[in-house]
Amino acid sequence: DQLDQAISELRQANLKLQADIEYERSLDEMRKTFISSVSHELKTPLALIQGYAEGLKLNVADDEAGKDYYCEVIVDEARKMNLIVRDLLDLSQYESGSFRIDRQLFDISDLLDQLVSKYQPLLQEKQVSLQINKEDSDSALTVDGDRLRIEQVLVNYINNAINYMDDNRQMRISLIRRADKVRVSVYNSDTAIPEDSLDKIFTSFYKVDKARSRANGGSGLGLSIVKAIQEQHHNAYGVLNREQGVEFWFEIDRADCENS
Repeated sequence: DQLDQAISELRQANLKLQADIEYERSLDEMRKTFISSVSHELKTPLALIQGYAEGLKLNVADDEAGKDYYCEVIVDEARKMNLIVRDLLDLSQYESGSFRIDRQLFDISDLLDQLVSKYQPLLQEKQVSLQINKEDSDSALTVDGDRLRIEQVLVNYINNAINYMDDNRQMRISLIRRADKVRVSVYNSDTAIPEDSLDKIFTSFYKVDKARSRANGGSGLGLSIVKAIQEQHHNAYGVLNREQGVEFWFEIDRADCENS
């Protein structure tokens, strides 16, 4: 009996050890993939900055217009690198647990109005047709969360919608009151996301269309930051293919649900 028990315990310990080894292997693979992705994302802007800076030094562009163009490329690529590094620092804070959300009560309807007002010049420039849907639009919609981080989630969704919409240029932002949550959704007209990409889209540096991602200047980290913020709030988020478009959504706790 003692021998049988010892063998059983040894077998259980061996299974746990194998599981731990597999977990460590998966973590190591994730680290390698992440480092490779960061290197790849920084490689292109660094190469362009170096190439155009050398061109300026060698006077390849001998007129003011040419020099201005070279400088614009260098500044734009430096901006993209700065965006990647900043998003990496934010993501590192979220995932390490060193950042704590600062919960407060605020009106998410008012936050949305402020953001839309800020985006109006860009929406007009891009010829985007924006529709806002609110339930009880005349009343406050008080929620409980980190206002700054929820704004970051909304900004990432709005930027994503602008960068990836099709020629119909349609965007719709909705606030939906639920039992104890408010669901915020951002829809944009576009082709559907492939089914095998839906569960990967919130992964760092994952891009459905790499060519378009490079063209719009995104860091590839916006949606992974959304994931980290929502997980810190213990609230859901996701993406859905809709008719003639794509809808990204997230939820936030209602502060007035007990009185509704």
